[in-house]
Amino acid sequence: MSNYVIWKYVSVPFAAVLKNMSGLEEVFRLQDGTPLQEGFPEDVAYHMHADFPDDLLLLDNMLNVKDLAVISSRLKQAIESRRIPEVEYLPLRIVDHKGRIASADYFIVHPLAPVDCIDREQSVFDEDLILPGSIDSFEKLVIDDSKIPEDRQIFKLEGFWDITLVRRDLAQALDAQKFSGLGWLEIEDYPEP
Repeated sequence: MSNYVIWKYVSVPFAAVLKNMSGLEEVFRLQDGTPLQEGFPEDVAYHMHADFPDDLLLLDNMLNVKDLAVISSRLKQAIESRRIPEVEYLPLRIVDHKGRIASADYFIVHPLAPVDCIDREQSVFDEDLILPGSIDSFEKLVIDDSKIPEDRQIFKLEGFWDITLVRRDLAQALDAQKFSGLGWLEIEDYPEP
């Protein structure tokens, strides 16, 4: 069993679903590890999904169409208190279905410097047709824990940016604080059916 788990959203009844992001060009930079803190726009917002007009509940970890880690200030404080390297917390507003700001106190957890730790010999995957060396999807993901620097507690994978990995002891510490909408997936269970 790996010492790392995958960041996951856990469904909560009536929780808002975030769909469209505004105020940020090149949204893909939120996944590839490019530093964005300096000069990050002040008006970045995630808008609630129009297909779910009755779902207004704001959680500590919000479901969104880009699978980003969109978190409350409470969860940010818990993570930030551990002084985790190579992570930025980018400010974000949440806008409701009527165009009003539901909260101006959310953040995107933005890991920098993806880690090259995919065990390509044991993993089963499809290569990306556009970016040579990158991975489009997995049937089976295996990582090599020995290639992960000891201080890395939250990170993306080099060559596959769709998921965020979290060191197991951090995940357990966050679980103890009972943050809403936050869960974990074992690496051997990825991808979920």
